[in-house]
Amino acid sequence: MHFGNLAYVVYIALACGIVLAFYGLYLFWKNRVMARVAADPRMRRLILRERPIIARVKTALVALAILLAGIVLLRPQWGESAREERKEGVDLLIALDVSMSMMARDVSPSRLARAKDAIRLMADSVKGDRVGLVLFAGDAFLQCPLTNDLGAFSMFLDAASPDAMRLQGTDLGAAVSEAERVFAKRRRTSRVFALITDGEDHQGALEAAMERFAKLEVTVFTVGIGASSGDYIPLAEADPSGDSYARDAGGNLIRTKKNTETLERIASRTGGEYVDITESLAGVYRITRAMSRMSANEYGARVVKERNERYQIFALVLAVLLAIEIMLPGRRREV
Repeated sequence: MHFGNLAYVVYIALACGIVLAFYGLYLFWKNRVMARVAADPRMRRLILRERPIIARVKTALVALAILLAGIVLLRPQWGESAREERKEGVDLLIALDVSMSMMARDVSPSRLARAKDAIRLMADSVKGDRVGLVLFAGDAFLQCPLTNDLGAFSMFLDAASPDAMRLQGTDLGAAVSEAERVFAKRRRTSRVFALITDGEDHQGALEAAMERFAKLEVTVFTVGIGASSGDYIPLAEADPSGDSYARDAGGNLIRTKKNTETLERIASRTGGEYVDITESLAGVYRITRAMSRMSANEYGARVVKERNERYQIFALVLAVLLAIEIMLPGRRREV
């Protein structure tokens, strides 16, 4: 036997104990009053015309009823029944740029930190939907498969950094290709792909990837981040010369700029929308509002075993006991 409200056993026991205590005080008070009225027990029974055995039975029934009420509140359960639970929602796959350019501080505290804040806001706004995470720089991989476990998703997101990528640079085509691989096995409805990046692309494989991806009929949002004027790329640790910013092969400081044109082109190719989160996260709400208008997509079913509620049996016994207590004649009939 299990109890559905076992977590509240202390409170239920306390409530039953208080009721029993008050009932005991009532009986004590009753006996004290009768002792004053009639000191002789025979005189007391004559006045009240009580039946001692019936009186004790009624007292026991009330006490038992209070205990049964506590058991009912605990919700006893035994036995199991199975039911099928179907889950519905929208699939949101987010591709996050973790190249070194995302460490630029033209957005406070950095482009990557602002992008993570935007992703958390998206994930918190899609209750009941599934969300997944792709990390990309010079390559791309699925960091977190589509899931509705936001706790696990948040752990994967917190771990995202340039250190997670062996190959640096920025390959938007690799990010789109990885998203294509994820969505290729899914139904062709209620799917959203959000690409969060500064828009730089060093590989040139984007056009071919977008041509394939467009056939999946996935709603695409490109999310740009970074000031138009750009910024230098800070290094995690200063090099031996003491320089704390990245330089190219010629020794020149590398300045990274947001490429808005590329991101707008990606969105237009897929019938999606471009939003910018450089100044604020307001653009994220355009994505979540668009998702809320989409029809839910059934993405799975599972068999759930549930314990059968049996408190009704104890509630019925409780009602019978109270009925018996009421119907028992507490006094002798006058002849």
